[in-house]
Amino acid sequence: MYLKFRNKAVFQPVLLVCFLVLVSCDDYQEENEPVLDWQNLELSEGWQKGKINAEGIDPEKLDDAVEQVKALEGFYGIGIVYKGRLVIEEYSFGDKDTQFPVWSVTKSFISALFGQMIDQGLLKDEFISIDEFFPQLTDETKKLITVSQLLTMTSGIKDDLSYMYSPTPSSYILGFELDFSPGSWWAYTSAGTHILSIILNKKTNETANDYAMEHLFSKIGITNYKWEADQQGNHNGGYGLYLNLQDMLRFGHLFLQEGKSAGQEIISPGWVNKSTQKWINFNSSDGYGYLWWTTQINSEHVYYAAGYGGQYIMVVPTRALVIAATSSSRPVAGYGNDLRSIIINEIVTSFSVPIDN
Repeated sequence: MYLKFRNKAVFQPVLLVCFLVLVSCDDYQEENEPVLDWQNLELSEGWQKGKINAEGIDPEKLDDAVEQVKALEGFYGIGIVYKGRLVIEEYSFGDKDTQFPVWSVTKSFISALFGQMIDQGLLKDEFISIDEFFPQLTDETKKLITVSQLLTMTSGIKDDLSYMYSPTPSSYILGFELDFSPGSWWAYTSAGTHILSIILNKKTNETANDYAMEHLFSKIGITNYKWEADQQGNHNGGYGLYLNLQDMLRFGHLFLQEGKSAGQEIISPGWVNKSTQKWINFNSSDGYGYLWWTTQINSEHVYYAAGYGGQYIMVVPTRALVIAATSSSRPVAGYGNDLRSIIINEIVTSFSVPIDN
């Protein structure tokens, strides 16, 4: 059966619709790109751009998911690197050079620095007690706190953020009664992770910022950042880093590459694996590592750095995927959970597990 059109006024719009449908379909047509050695990138170099219709990506699903994120009130930026290529970089505020406050994402950087200290032999291991660094401690229970307990939020140290305004932050933090016996419970504490920054300073005679610049940031191309410090000049171990979106992705990709950049070991693979595994069980899928959050997607291990208001660096090793997101520091109720849900349930599942994984 053939349709007959009585006049051009009807016929021309139909042709236009058909043309647009064909163009739209062509936009999503799978396209093969030259294979990158995504497990061995030189992270100090700029990101190579990728296409959302590359092999292994469901472009319509990904496009829809990114639009859902962009529609959230409080969204600032999102970047996605798949198999070594930057396939998504979108902003509603700022641009690729903007330093965003990443809040508690800072903690995962502190974890990395402690791994480097252990790798370099500056610390024997993470099970050392903190009384070695704070000989003024008289409380026998506090003397038992270990670095590993600070890394897993099981130290019992009270979470009082006023330490940043104290002239003697370590005395202020360690002066409180413990909320529970070390190792017996889990409770989030930025004050506890600031003790790690102070320990780093005592052990290296460098601030966390200076040590990171020498051993971490400069190795992977992070130069456009700032880091807040306390009254004694120790950079905040609980929060306080400001990073651009592409540098957040560099840090995540360093872990995807098991601590190496172009074959050079920055952090040992052993620490990468140890720090991102599930040490604390919240439920069958969610947990906490060494200042990294962990979860599962279809039985695949996923880990991520998370900060107040919806700041994320998420690493999905099975899918060769790193996702970074930045958001307003004044989020609406439920924003962070909504963003996390879209990332985990919609964005991650837009990418397939590489055949060569």
